[in-house]
Amino acid sequence: MLIMSRQDRERLNLTEVLLACDCRSPQGRRLKAAHRYYGPGEQEALEKEFLTIEKLVDFCHRHPKELQDALSLFMHFRDLRGTIAGLEKRRLLDVTELFEIKQAARLLKKLSEIPYLLEKTGLTIKPLKEIESLLDPKGQGTSGFYLYDEYSEKLATLRQERAVLEQQMEKRPEEAEKILALRAEIIKSEEREETRVRRMLCDALTPFTSSLSENLETVGQLDFSLAKARLAIHWGAPKPDILKKGETIILEQFFHPLIEEQLIMRGSSYERQTVAIAKGATVLSGPNMGGKSVTLKALTLSMALIHMGYFPPCDYAATPLFDSVSYSSDHFDTTKKGLSSFASEIVWLRDEVARQKEQYGFCVIDEPCRGTNPEEAKALVGALCRFFAKGTGCLVIATHYPTPEGSAIAHLRIRGIAEEVLLSVTGGTRGQLTDEEAIRRIESLMDYSIETVEEAAPIPKGALKLSEWLGMDRDFLALVE
Repeated sequence: MLIMSRQDRERLNLTEVLLACDCRSPQGRRLKAAHRYYGPGEQEALEKEFLTIEKLVDFCHRHPKELQDALSLFMHFRDLRGTIAGLEKRRLLDVTELFEIKQAARLLKKLSEIPYLLEKTGLTIKPLKEIESLLDPKGQGTSGFYLYDEYSEKLATLRQERAVLEQQMEKRPEEAEKILALRAEIIKSEEREETRVRRMLCDALTPFTSSLSENLETVGQLDFSLAKARLAIHWGAPKPDILKKGETIILEQFFHPLIEEQLIMRGSSYERQTVAIAKGATVLSGPNMGGKSVTLKALTLSMALIHMGYFPPCDYAATPLFDSVSYSSDHFDTTKKGLSSFASEIVWLRDEVARQKEQYGFCVIDEPCRGTNPEEAKALVGALCRFFAKGTGCLVIATHYPTPEGSAIAHLRIRGIAEEVLLSVTGGTRGQLTDEEAIRRIESLMDYSIETVEEAAPIPKGALKLSEWLGMDRDFLALVE
């Protein structure tokens, strides 16, 4: 399951990212909204879903016309759960509901006739010929619905009598009152007969409710899987490999699609990253402005999407399936509740530690323990790393605190700005650059790639040089030094 607060889901942009998964039918949108999570015991089901998506990606590339035909059909389906439940309870359906059932039967038939589509998925749509015949007694194949004369000889006769009276009323206006009275009686009889016909139709449709429900469920699965395939094409995302428990996670050139799009729109670039994460603890460090939070967002997003049955935005992905994917950012917005942010964070960590004792989890934490004194924070972060190092799950944590030593504790770092590059920039004057332009220039020099840090690796410096170049007061800088 996904373990993250509403605020952290928003910071992860999970909902916004999934808006690009464009289901066209209410059945498909309902499946998408359920946010199914595939855990370790559901590898076979997930592999089957991934294979279906992969085949549908091929379908989209090879058969664009048939794809557009399918998308058009999906848009015309309606949510018939209430109507079907009404039939099962012998509720009398109105004409609009009967029309929607007829429309669904026509759409199912057309969908089943699209070449190659169903064979790519292994799904089956069974045309409901009995429903089509029942709701189209003339066999005209029209999309509309009416309580046809063919349903009742009496109904046909009453309609003819009403038509004759209406003609007489035009010819003999002086007898209008008498004719209207007769017409009113016929209309009452007509309505009673129409009710009887609707009851007959409902009774005839009831045996097919299960078949109709199953077919509409198939429509939802097909629509949802096809939406995932189109999303995979949009991201250039391949089918992930599912590994055995304890094997190393690999994500090559992974990215956060929404953040990448936003950066490109403002004229900046997004550097995609590659990482390997073994079981235990992985500490991510790097300079401020180095993109640690964005990296963790993109990493968590890919892991969450894989467990939800999507191809993740990357060039290659391989991971075991975890019981849970949890994410916590560095900000606990509890002021409105009158709660301590640090205490709230400790409650989250308490629950996560307890969960990891029982489950095989993947946990991402962005700069924890910033709300307490550095010595205790360092101890808490160190204990968290050592705790995961002894377990079977994975922790990825971004922090400025020192990385504890020990087996199953890895240290990764975002490279940032090389010292010689920083000196070449800060050695000169800012010129006429505005603050925004200066910051953009710094961002453009940042190397967001991830490197493995060895024990003796030097800690990157440069904050003071950068502060001076950005115009920090010299007397203040002297105090810093």
